[in-house]
Amino acid sequence: MQTAITPVFDLPAIHGEGPVWDEQKGLLYWVDIPGERYFKGDLKTGLATSYPVGQAIGVLALREQGGIIMAVRDGFGFYDEAAQSLRLIEPSPEQHNDLVRFNDGAIDPAGRFLAGTMAWDETNPIGQLFSLTPDLQWKSLMNNLYISNGMGWSKDLKTFFFIDTLQHAVYAYDYALETGDITNQRTFISFPTNEYPDGMCVDNEDGIWVAMYGMGKVIHFDGSGQKVGEIQVPAPHTTSCCFGGDKMQTLFITTSKRDLSEAQQKEYPLAGRTFMVETDVVGKVEPRFKG
Repeated sequence: MQTAITPVFDLPAIHGEGPVWDEQKGLLYWVDIPGERYFKGDLKTGLATSYPVGQAIGVLALREQGGIIMAVRDGFGFYDEAAQSLRLIEPSPEQHNDLVRFNDGAIDPAGRFLAGTMAWDETNPIGQLFSLTPDLQWKSLMNNLYISNGMGWSKDLKTFFFIDTLQHAVYAYDYALETGDITNQRTFISFPTNEYPDGMCVDNEDGIWVAMYGMGKVIHFDGSGQKVGEIQVPAPHTTSCCFGGDKMQTLFITTSKRDLSEAQQKEYPLAGRTFMVETDVVGKVEPRFKG
């Protein structure tokens, strides 16, 4: 039986995405892509703050030295919370390409920042996956992507998982930690063409948790890619998830209200909120950007 799922932080997003847990301070970060802002919430007080970015923000991550790195419409950048200002890394990938924006990303176990782009129209396969090193050099790892989405690594650090939503799949790749290169693409989890995997996270036992856009749930797969359970969410557009909490057993789930009709928004008044649910598995503390 599913543990009760509850909304946290009364700050609804238009299109909530990319939750990140700060295990050092007990804070949850998440982004609102079209809202051009991100949120930071304190689980103990229940209070959250919104920070303006000034352009569509796809994903953010924490830095080892403190602070935030993010991938936005115009590329990679550092955000100064005190000044509420964004400083782009120059040059940044896709900086002058009006057809694409950054969407999702993750920090690899060596401290690189991987983030992928997608077409604004969400239909053309012109997205790429970029890798940014701590010394701020970047390269493209993949192209011809539809919607770059959830990413994660296996416990032994040898396998990289990646979702392209309109390919309806979680792909697996061999990952060379020393170089950050990926090879040997194969389909790890395949979905029907009417199902849309969005963001994801990987737990401490290589279980994969995939937020299903339009289905109001997160599906839990084991390390072999077999479905072992699912969590129902009271919002149809589940977008991403991450583990956090004191024991790293709390799953945080972001949602969107972007594509809902007025009637659907009345039916699902919690759409756009972030939710939490306790699980019986332990998540991984995510690495931080070393730059």
